[in-house]
Amino acid sequence: MESAAAKRSKIISFEEKKFRAVLCDTCGAKMFPESLLQRHLENHRLHQRWISGELRKLQNTFSRMREIA
Repeated sequence: MESAAAKRSKIISFEEKKFRAVLCDTCGAKMFPESLLQRHLENHRLHQRWISGELRKLQNTFSRMREIA
């Protein structure tokens, strides 16, 4: 399945050569070669899962504090 970011490609120019690049929808980073986009998106997902886990811990802590008070 190809994401919208993979369809929206840009051109990177370097020393008179042009390379196809893909933009990340989440952060706007340009990826070259396009195969790096999947790993980059996986890093976004892992980071989001980590943030969700930390948020869940905080919510549990506050919930316990409310029960005590």
